[in-house]
Amino acid sequence: MVFKRFAIALIAALFLVLATRGVVLAQSNANLQADIYQLRSEVSQLRAQINSLSRQSGSRTPTPPPTSRPRGAETLTDRQLLDRLATLAIEAKDRLSALENRVAKLEKQAR
Repeated sequence: MVFKRFAIALIAALFLVLATRGVVLAQSNANLQADIYQLRSEVSQLRAQINSLSRQSGSRTPTPPPTSRPRGAETLTDRQLLDRLATLAIEAKDRLSALENRVAKLEKQAR
């Protein structure tokens, strides 16, 4: 009788652990999706800032067109997408810094 209760308790505990793990995986997937959307938003904002700085400096250098999704992007894992978005954000930040430096030089020359 004690063994039967112990076995039932063990099975119930195992079921709870497995059920909790599924919830945690779903939450982490949702968190990754939220991070991806946030990174996309930040990249868009950085592009807008770059375009604004380009217009302010009077630069006639064309800004590169937004990068489109590569074909087969649907087969990429969330981690790969996150890595690509992080790379895009870093590249956009570098471009923004370069443009800010150019604007600062132009402002210095104008004085």
